[in-house]
Amino acid sequence: MSPRRNPTRRDFIATSGVALGVSVAGCATGDDAADETPSEAAPGGTESTPEGTEQGRGNELPTASAQERPLVHIPAHQDGMRMVGMAEVGPYMVAMSYTLLHDFWILTGKEKSYVQIEDGQGLHLMATVWDPEYNQRIPLGSPPVEVRDAASGDSVTEKSLWPMLSQQMGPHFGDNVAFPEEGEYTVQLSFDPVSARQLGEYHGRFTDAVDAEFDLLFRTDITNNIRERFVDEVGQAGALEPMETDMQPDGRLADAASLPGEHGGIIESGAAEFVVQVLRRAPAGIDSSGPYLAVSARTPYNQYPLPFMGLRATVANAGEEVREPLKAAVHPELGYHYGAPFPAIAMGDEVTLSVGAPPQVARHRGYQTAFLEFDDTTLTLGDGT
Repeated sequence: MSPRRNPTRRDFIATSGVALGVSVAGCATGDDAADETPSEAAPGGTESTPEGTEQGRGNELPTASAQERPLVHIPAHQDGMRMVGMAEVGPYMVAMSYTLLHDFWILTGKEKSYVQIEDGQGLHLMATVWDPEYNQRIPLGSPPVEVRDAASGDSVTEKSLWPMLSQQMGPHFGDNVAFPEEGEYTVQLSFDPVSARQLGEYHGRFTDAVDAEFDLLFRTDITNNIRERFVDEVGQAGALEPMETDMQPDGRLADAASLPGEHGGIIESGAAEFVVQVLRRAPAGIDSSGPYLAVSARTPYNQYPLPFMGLRATVANAGEEVREPLKAAVHPELGYHYGAPFPAIAMGDEVTLSVGAPPQVARHRGYQTAFLEFDDTTLTLGDGT
């Protein structure tokens, strides 16, 4: 099979102990803020809110209560987005876009905090990064961004973007950014080398730090014309479709039948799906010639990767149990996954997955109650879906 071609934000990943378009879902509805821990004030377009007092743009639709909604559900609201530009930097393609200011949830370890929209003028800036050869989205932690006045060169904002997950944008980086006035600005993004293992054809590819720069025109008449749409199926189990664009990959992982190796099955826990694959020989980048266990943790429906987890596997083979941490990795065919070599593993063995830390990504609406609590689950290789 040939591969497809064509706290601070840094702290919130470190605290877990994890090694490291068309429209965007989001709407303020009062039910969603209940039972949340308010975050610290986040300058530049977001601030914390007391528990149960969420405020948002008007014209909200009623939704089921947080207790009644499925963990992954259709949000009430979609906003349009505007593309700022695209740039090829080093081994990456980077796209910068924006939409209306958004609320979202951040995760620090196992503690979830709600970040609401602050009064004032601004944008929700978003960046997506991918490898143009294999069209895989690439996880890059929490990239710093600086917004400068284009005329004077004076810095307006410096912060780090959150790694985020939304139903239409998939995995991306984003945050709300306040602008002091209308005008032309320069946005510079800085990306560190990929901290996840780089395997197969990716071995040694993402080792350099790179910068990407974009020109952005901020005008309220443009942002006021960004389309908003309410969704009739709000609160139902499901997810909005990924955005349709020919300019960048949609972020979805390959289905199990297209992944390399033997398919061991699929485990479901915490509303996530864990696709288990066994490669007879570990790929380049792994110091082993033995078999390699790969686990692709993903969202239901849209099959987006769930990055920055703490994951461990116990394999029972021939009466012996071997327990190993599964390390985050990127691979041209497997995409973003978690894996480890084992001395022996075969179809019919039992594999137990244990999650030590949930995915350390900020969540937009529809994902805010999912991927937080997981049970240890066991699969007999070859017996799963």
